[in-house]
Amino acid sequence: MTPVMRGLSPLELGRLRISVGYGTNKKGRPLSPIEVGLYLRRALDAGETLRDCSRAIQLNGTGHIGRFLRILALPSDLQHLINWGSGRDFISFSSAVELVNLETADDQRAVAESIMETHLNKTEVRQIVQLRNRAGHPISDCISEILGMRTIIEKRYVFIGSIKDKNVQDFLIKLTQMERDSILDSSLQRLGFSEVSGRLGKQFFTLVGREHFNESMRCVGKQNIEQRLRSHISKEIENVSPDS
Repeated sequence: MTPVMRGLSPLELGRLRISVGYGTNKKGRPLSPIEVGLYLRRALDAGETLRDCSRAIQLNGTGHIGRFLRILALPSDLQHLINWGSGRDFISFSSAVELVNLETADDQRAVAESIMETHLNKTEVRQIVQLRNRAGHPISDCISEILGMRTIIEKRYVFIGSIKDKNVQDFLIKLTQMERDSILDSSLQRLGFSEVSGRLGKQFFTLVGREHFNESMRCVGKQNIEQRLRSHISKEIENVSPDS
């Protein structure tokens, strides 16, 4: 019997099962952690229970489902940055779960930016969160204290831009995170940027790079980069068709 889940089409359920199944190759997951959370929230709103969801996607227990739902509380401008595994141009799922424990969106954004700039791992993020919540020190001091425990700090530079065109936003919202990132990669290639990567959300994009990227930002100008990248993204989406 073909599994079903209220609120989701068979195609969406298939994507969901592939994305969260044990042993799934992280690079082959069609959905980001946030998209998994949105699918699960839709199923729950349609009447499914946590246990129903865990059975349908072949998870043992409901604990993992709770983690996907929790990260939906993070600010919308951070959600497109959350991805599987660990990397230098995104926030890992496990780190995102730790971020939710910070009380304010400003604190969450500050730690998220540090994750991108200094490649904080899950343990370091947890330590920052605990220091902030228990001692009440300013979040910048908490970040500095945990980074100070490292032997070497690698500096990276983060640029956050926005998508202003409502038609582009409406198009991007229909795509998966993987499809949006492919558009961003093509746009960056057109700009001729090297040693830079990033993530494309529905209303924001984030770029991460080393000193060479920082020099490019100074030479070209952040406003010019934002405008030119918006233009290239608009051109790229003319050749992309989202799944029906």
